[in-house]
Amino acid sequence: MFRYLIKAIKPFKLITLVAIYILGAGLVQYVQSLQIQTGVVEGGIFLIFFSISIELLRLLHSLGDIRQRPEDMNIKEIRQTRWLIAGSAAVLMTVAVTLFINWMVSDRLWLGIVFFVIALFFIGLLYYISDATPSLKPYQLLFESIFYVILPPAFAYFLHSDETHLFLTLVVAALIPAYLAYRLLTQLRKFGQDQKMGAPTLVVSVGWDWGMTLHSALILLTFVIFGIALLLGLPWFILWPVFLVLPIGLLEIFLMERTRRGAKPYWLVMKIASASVLFLPIYLIGFAFWIR
Repeated sequence: MFRYLIKAIKPFKLITLVAIYILGAGLVQYVQSLQIQTGVVEGGIFLIFFSISIELLRLLHSLGDIRQRPEDMNIKEIRQTRWLIAGSAAVLMTVAVTLFINWMVSDRLWLGIVFFVIALFFIGLLYYISDATPSLKPYQLLFESIFYVILPPAFAYFLHSDETHLFLTLVVAALIPAYLAYRLLTQLRKFGQDQKMGAPTLVVSVGWDWGMTLHSALILLTFVIFGIALLLGLPWFILWPVFLVLPIGLLEIFLMERTRRGAKPYWLVMKIASASVLFLPIYLIGFAFWIR
């Protein structure tokens, strides 16, 4: 029973959320020096608990679908597991709401952060119901990217600053295709299974070959946007380490093209390479923000 609760903790998504949240807080440190350190921790807890509660609700829905029910569980066990999942989601959501109320009482909220909290709830809701709504299913990856890549760093930044900054937009814009590239890779690995079950994933929609081409294009787009960020004013001393990751991205493109032409896929190597294209820039840029 409890092992199904663990399924709601998606390591890749959770690590992405935490890492990019810390990057957003690092930008505050870089721009104006971070004053409220406890606020960083509270904001991180809020996002982690809220995201896990959304994943628990998605797991709850999947257990309600006869086609997705585990074969090793009877009806009684499934009912108990669903109650456990619902209770866990309610507890985590309650903690997140309590933190938000605490920020209101302590007068630490302003209109900008309220907007991002509302956006977080709205996108989280769309991400959840996209599982149950066929018309929204094709956009699930879009909702997921907004939820895990765009909103967390913006939330971290505006939780401690009421001034907009171009650097936040430039960095996040470059990380979106890197995140999508990794998620496309996971869909490519399950292409046969998803196609057989009729799952409307992006790769099933565009096809095996186009899915691989899109994955490689997204890897390249990541570094193109980083290059544009340099032209738009992002300092060279912050961005130059990111381009050390480019050979890994080129290796990933080579392996993907090799697979597209019929060679044996090295999924583990490609998974590590694609994850590196996302996480190494997050670490390198975030580290530069925090130490400057």
